[in-house]
Amino acid sequence: MGQLARNYILRMKQSKSAVREREQPDLPAEFEAATAADLVPDGGAIRLDSRQVEDAAWVDGKAGVLHLEGCVLRRVRLAGSEFGSVIAKDVRLVGCDLANVRAHRLNLVRVELIDCRFTGFATRAADCRDVLVQDSDLRFAQLAGALFRRCAFASTDLTEADLRDADLTSVLLRGCQLTRADLRQARLRGADLRQSDLEEMLVGIADLDGAIVDPAQAMVLARLMGLQIR
Repeated sequence: MGQLARNYILRMKQSKSAVREREQPDLPAEFEAATAADLVPDGGAIRLDSRQVEDAAWVDGKAGVLHLEGCVLRRVRLAGSEFGSVIAKDVRLVGCDLANVRAHRLNLVRVELIDCRFTGFATRAADCRDVLVQDSDLRFAQLAGALFRRCAFASTDLTEADLRDADLTSVLLRGCQLTRADLRQARLRGADLRQSDLEEMLVGIADLDGAIVDPAQAMVLARLMGLQIR
């Protein structure tokens, strides 16, 4: 391996993360129970505030806005639905199904997505701050150009996810599956990729400047870049 490649990989391994502690959702002490009827759009919008929703479904629907604040959703199914905007603040989703959901805009603040299914989820513009995605399925998700701040992905499947031009600065991506994920032109400075599977990940050498990887991953990335290690 040439000296330039050695120095580049060394910078990736030694780069220090600037991750600030993620703010957790500020949830109310008590919730008002909601039902499937509360998921029916009113005036083109679904709005829930300080509600807990369990075992409800609104599948293949269409609404202008889905707005959640101070809510907990458990085993809620919204698969195949289409929204102009999805706005969530201080929200926790557990075991929910949002596969193939389409949202023109996505805005998440202090949101936790635990054991959720987002296969094929697509948005044209995403702003995510203080978001945790854990034990979830984001295969084939379309998140090109998304902005992530103080976010963490843990044990999550991002196989073939489209993250082109996404801002993943200082984001944690621990124990994730990134096989064939497209991170070309993504900003990865300070992003912690350790323990994630990077085989066949689509990324350019310049995109990885400042990313944090372990020694085994550095070898994988060297192969992806066509470097000969002797």
